[in-house]
Amino acid sequence: MDDHENSKPYEAISEITPELKAALNETRAKLKGFDRRRFMAQIVTALGRGGQRRAMRELGWNRNVIFKGIKELKSGFRCIDDYSSRGRKPSEYHLPNLLEDIKAIVEPVSQVDPTFRTDQNYCPLTAGEVRRRLIDDKNYNDEELPKERTIRSKLKELGFKPQKVGKSKPLKKNEFTDEIFDKVNFINKIADDSPGVLRLSIDTKATIKIGPFSRGGHNRHGAAAIDHDFEAETTLKLFGIHAPEIDEN
Repeated sequence: MDDHENSKPYEAISEITPELKAALNETRAKLKGFDRRRFMAQIVTALGRGGQRRAMRELGWNRNVIFKGIKELKSGFRCIDDYSSRGRKPSEYHLPNLLEDIKAIVEPVSQVDPTFRTDQNYCPLTAGEVRRRLIDDKNYNDEELPKERTIRSKLKELGFKPQKVGKSKPLKKNEFTDEIFDKVNFINKIADDSPGVLRLSIDTKATIKIGPFSRGGHNRHGAAAIDHDFEAETTLKLFGIHAPEIDEN
């Protein structure tokens, strides 16, 4: 049993001055768990009749904590604080294999920082694509999987940074863009109006590396690819020719 029953009655505190209030709350802030509740219960008892209401009103203390502390003080029993069971559990608590499955999807297609200035891994897959592959390849249900935003957070926790391929980003217009297209359209019109002139359009955007490079784990012939992009055997510049007047390629 607690020694509270054998102690003398507290002398009621008639007034809580600003100095006393600051001292009580400062002391309370330094204590945790059972020690804090015991201290609060002792002060409430010292406040006398209506002490709980005064502590709530003048000190800003929580009623439930006060009540719990008084029960502990009177009974002599200490309540066990189970802080680890509070709050929302992370996704991997409910899906133990989630992080390993994400790594299994992302690691084969990720690359390290080409400048070697950081240990960051760059991933060409978006969080939405990773979530889709978890469903298709790892047999997860859509309902049990966390949302795309959570998958993005898990990728960052694992050290992967989703990043778009550079060539997929749109080119920015510059101050000469409109002027260039105006001239092209003007020359095209002259060519279209001139007999005996055939206007051709040539597109040479794509450059292809020749070698056993990874495209989803396989090269262009379907064989397993190497895990790093070493120097290419050669490169091909693909192009197409289009005749607008006769609409033929």
